[in-house]
Amino acid sequence: MTASELDDATDTETNWAPTRASTAVALAGTAGGVAALSAAAGVTTGAVVAAAGATCLAVALWLLTFEQWRVPAAFAASLLLVPAGAGVATGIGYESLVAFAESFPAASKTRVVGQILHIVGVMAVLWGSTVGVFGAASSVRGVATTRSVSRCLRLVTRVALLPANLFLALAGHALVTNFEPGVFGVVGDFVAAATDWLLAPEPGSVHLFQFGVLSAAASLGVYLALRDLPTRELAGEASVGGVRVADALDVVRKGLGALVVLAVLSVPPAVVVEFVVPAEVGLNILPPAGHDLLVALTSSAGLRTLLWWVTLVSGALAGVATLVRRSSRARTRDLLAGYAPFAAGLVVVAGVAVVHRPVFDALVGFVAGRLEPPLSGRFRDLAAGVAEFYGTETVVLGLTAGVLVLAAGAVFALYVAFALRAVSDRAAGPSLAGGGLFLAAAFAGTLETPLWVVLGGVVAALVVWDAGSFATTLGSEVGRRAETRRVELLHGLTALSVGGAAALAATGLVGVVPTGTTSSELGGLSVALLGAVGGVVLLVMALR
Repeated sequence: MTASELDDATDTETNWAPTRASTAVALAGTAGGVAALSAAAGVTTGAVVAAAGATCLAVALWLLTFEQWRVPAAFAASLLLVPAGAGVATGIGYESLVAFAESFPAASKTRVVGQILHIVGVMAVLWGSTVGVFGAASSVRGVATTRSVSRCLRLVTRVALLPANLFLALAGHALVTNFEPGVFGVVGDFVAAATDWLLAPEPGSVHLFQFGVLSAAASLGVYLALRDLPTRELAGEASVGGVRVADALDVVRKGLGALVVLAVLSVPPAVVVEFVVPAEVGLNILPPAGHDLLVALTSSAGLRTLLWWVTLVSGALAGVATLVRRSSRARTRDLLAGYAPFAAGLVVVAGVAVVHRPVFDALVGFVAGRLEPPLSGRFRDLAAGVAEFYGTETVVLGLTAGVLVLAAGAVFALYVAFALRAVSDRAAGPSLAGGGLFLAAAFAGTLETPLWVVLGGVVAALVVWDAGSFATTLGSEVGRRAETRRVELLHGLTALSVGGAAALAATGLVGVVPTGTTSSELGGLSVALLGAVGGVVLLVMALR
């Protein structure tokens, strides 16, 4: 046995790939089917842009299969998710906008339903073409698997975290700042009142509850920080006055733990004194000196501010310590790969901060240029008002976050498909490619597409699915170095012949079965689709 044969035999999990000839047939069939269906439906531009986004998503999945260069591959895949979502959203959104502009306002009320169905058909063709291109691209190396999709879902969630939260913060700030009256004014007043209640108490009175809450929070934060920080390691054998620093810190930590318990137990009595029993009645048992001391402590704004900052700083230190402790248990490469999508999200935010104005102007000009004069002017006015209210940076950041959310939704849909076993790991790409083409061909028939294009799309979907599945099966059985081109081409020609025969039979039925306008008779397209379904059955029977 040669070295290459031994490699194929002993490394079957990683040393295999779909065979080239059948994969080429699947790619050619997908490209031809998408091109013909999108051109016949008049959505070529959107299909090309959406296909580019789908290809970026497939490349991102391919990068996630790298183990040796895992960190840069994860970072590159994270960045690719932005053009992936943007391509799909722009392509489908553009053609939907064009279809809407051409359909509305409708000539009459009776045509509204037909125009809506037309828009639905356009979107279905675009979505089917996009899924088909993604499936074909991911079938080249068989990268669409449960593992890669799961990793990609975690990746896109982390990438979208910073842009989405920053957008929400900026948008919320704009709402609170610009909407003084109404609901947002009430929210602002509530926040201001809560801040004064917590940090600026009324002088000369006892405020046990607020002070107790702040004391408990500060004690808990310091306790967690001392517990999680490596204080014993940092102190080592150092001592002060004959007392080891590490032992003293342990005593302080235990004391803070007891103080936290005491503060929590004191909250119910403080609530009773603060809200149920008047302070004069509840505290009259104290001597005057004790009462004055309690008033000075609980109503001191400076002391409360100090406790507030102690809570924030100690909580942050505890969080950092916990993160460092967990990170120290992981390998450096795994740790960096986990942080790569967060770094990509930071790069996305920085990019938006640099180019938000020209991007906003370009988007407004592009959309307004595709609308008729009555709608284009209204859209420009609306866009100017939104930009003035929120700011162009917030708007572009929101669009970017929306693109990432769309990408996360698409990846989540893939994850659900794998979880429900709708597609298998070994033949996921061909199944998605064939299913997407079939969906596009079926809905293309509702857009006055020529019959031969619809039937050609159905046949292409079947050939793509069969050739792609055969490529994965054969590649896993004989390895990637075996000579299988003749077998693959023969199999592809057989599938194409059966599909072509079914298409010819469907076309023949159109001329044989009578057509008309009454509900009891079948239209030509319905008969053709019926014949196409029969072709599906024949093809499956011939192949199985």
